[in-house]
Amino acid sequence: MKILIKNGIVVNPQNNHEGQYDIRIEDERITEIGENLSEKDDDQVIDATNLFIAPGFIDLHVHLREPGFSEKETIYTGTRACAKGGYTRVVCMPNTKPALDTPAVIESLMDLCKKDAVITVVPTGAITKSIAGDVLTAHDQLFESGVCALSDDGRTTMNVDYMHAAFKSSKLADKLVMTHSEDHEITERLSDEIYPTQAESNIVKRDIEICAAENGRLHVSHVSSIDAIEAIRAAKAKGIQVTCEAAPHHFALSEDSVDMQNTMSKVNPPIRSEKDRIAIVKALVDGTIDVIATDHAPHELESKLRPYASASFGISGIETAFSVSYTALVKSGEISLLKLIELLSYRPAQIGKFKEVGAVEVGYFADLVLLDLNAEQVIDSSTFISKGKNTPLNGMHTYGAVAMTLHHGNVVYKR
Repeated sequence: MKILIKNGIVVNPQNNHEGQYDIRIEDERITEIGENLSEKDDDQVIDATNLFIAPGFIDLHVHLREPGFSEKETIYTGTRACAKGGYTRVVCMPNTKPALDTPAVIESLMDLCKKDAVITVVPTGAITKSIAGDVLTAHDQLFESGVCALSDDGRTTMNVDYMHAAFKSSKLADKLVMTHSEDHEITERLSDEIYPTQAESNIVKRDIEICAAENGRLHVSHVSSIDAIEAIRAAKAKGIQVTCEAAPHHFALSEDSVDMQNTMSKVNPPIRSEKDRIAIVKALVDGTIDVIATDHAPHELESKLRPYASASFGISGIETAFSVSYTALVKSGEISLLKLIELLSYRPAQIGKFKEVGAVEVGYFADLVLLDLNAEQVIDSSTFISKGKNTPLNGMHTYGAVAMTLHHGNVVYKR
């Protein structure tokens, strides 16, 4: 299969270059990039006039819910929602049922992905069995089965010795430890309240210390507060190998803009103050925060439409991530389009050590997203492909939209 994409403006964060080029794809890979490429024996010609062409987005933090929670999301619906959002590769978290804690469960998930996924799904392995914090998993076996990182995401591994073990195992495999930063000694007392930033920063500081002691690689998930950002900034200045991510709902919203007691806004960590939101934006600008990740957490509405204390945490955010990020960061003048694309594609590829993706280069996989920056829309969760309609963003006016997504040379979404 040969595809020629013509007349688009290519945005390539690998070399910080933007310009009008045509792209030829043969089978799974980009084979030619140039000006005014002539049509040969191409099977399909895509006119990208007035569209920007970027590397397919890579999300280091999504919840696809299978196995075990198909009422919330499936590999089939979740990966199609990802494609609609411009994502061509996502890292799925291990808090499924059963948890992604053995090679057999990982193999079963990968078999399901081969059957139902339209993009690349990379699993994360659990640090402890059933993410219960009680017994370590066989980390070496999980890495051999193809996981890209260890994490007990959804809960924090409170046992310090287990965290040391996770960093030791990950260092041997040259992989990440990805952390959900929540001090459960604080949060379990506050089930009906918005828990304080200290619950996040306590664990961020603890894990930075363990990472430094083991000379490992730490990736801090969904940073939400000034204290956590400052701890990470200081760690980077010391040369500690720590990276981190921010979610669109944390830099586009604050407690001033949403009803924090509305369960559609209930997320972990919570949406914070306007000062915290501004600090996140500044950290994205100066590079303290390395990537944008959605923490896509779809739920069936029944689990959200409950009293606050018993409602599920999470926001379904993969389909709105680009438009919300473009509106909050680029249209506002905080960063350039090129910087946004770097945060969504090139840097995640570097952190995950994913090869031949994250850039528009000859020889790379033809994982591409075509963007219409002139588009305007009002977010309406009833139009989501994801089973999860849970979002506090309904009614938000946003700019920029995904017009088409290609994964390995196949069109997997078209507006």
